[in-house]
Amino acid sequence: MKKVFLSVFFALLGISLMAQAPVTLKLNLEKGKVYTAKSTSKQTVKIDAAGQQFNIDVFSNNVVTYKVLKQENDIMDVELKFDTIASKSNSPMGNKETNSAKPNMNDPMERIMNKISTSTIVAKISTAGKFIDFVNYPKFKDRVLFVLDSIPAGKRDQAKMVADALIQESAIRTRIEPLFAYLPEKAVKTGDTWESTYSLSANNATLLSLNTFTLKGIASNVATVSGKSEIESLPSNDPAAQMTQNLKGTMTADGTVDVVTGLMLKNTAKGHIEGTMTVKANNSEMKMQLDSESETIMIK
Repeated sequence: MKKVFLSVFFALLGISLMAQAPVTLKLNLEKGKVYTAKSTSKQTVKIDAAGQQFNIDVFSNNVVTYKVLKQENDIMDVELKFDTIASKSNSPMGNKETNSAKPNMNDPMERIMNKISTSTIVAKISTAGKFIDFVNYPKFKDRVLFVLDSIPAGKRDQAKMVADALIQESAIRTRIEPLFAYLPEKAVKTGDTWESTYSLSANNATLLSLNTFTLKGIASNVATVSGKSEIESLPSNDPAAQMTQNLKGTMTADGTVDVVTGLMLKNTAKGHIEGTMTVKANNSEMKMQLDSESETIMIK
């Protein structure tokens, strides 16, 4: 009986030690294999301007495919393609629906979005999920801007302004960096936390996201991870910017990571941001609240 008890005791001890053993979570991707990430989101923006209140609802659907072209030590050259950039917005000003994969070719903006979707960009990403730099950004930009030559002269200047905003380097980086920036730089065990920081840029607004992740547990080579982000707007360095922002908020997330490849299999997040935006021309101020829900999954 004593031997049986000791056997059970040491077996349980072994399971406990295995559960506490540190694990290395890093990207281990097969060269040339195409990986696909699909994200959907719903955002409700509440605006209070000059005593008038209204809501804008935005539904987004994005698909990104990528593959490793080469890897040297812990640095990968990753080729990315934004296959689908789709959104549908509802507001008192009207409804708008766009889909880069199925563009209205009479709409200059949609033609630009389609060109972005049919172009590829290469980024250097570390196996710890850190964005390092672009390899071919100038070539990518030139390829997208080439579409302007086919847009009627009367609409070309406005189309160029839209294109410049959509494909500025910080905006493209914003579409890429969060895909990988959830991994720790060293081995972790259940209960450990780690941090990452990146900027989110769109429409001449930049938000700094300070992210803290926690390893909740591992089962069957799948790690469960939770995250919390503190988000705050940054001053614009663009002297031509028409608006300034003073925004703060938080986001919480839960996800699962494949221990073998380091890929996020599924991630769900909820966020709340609020603050003010000021129009420089007349110094008028509007209050804004943004509530969001999103889900990102790897498609096998």
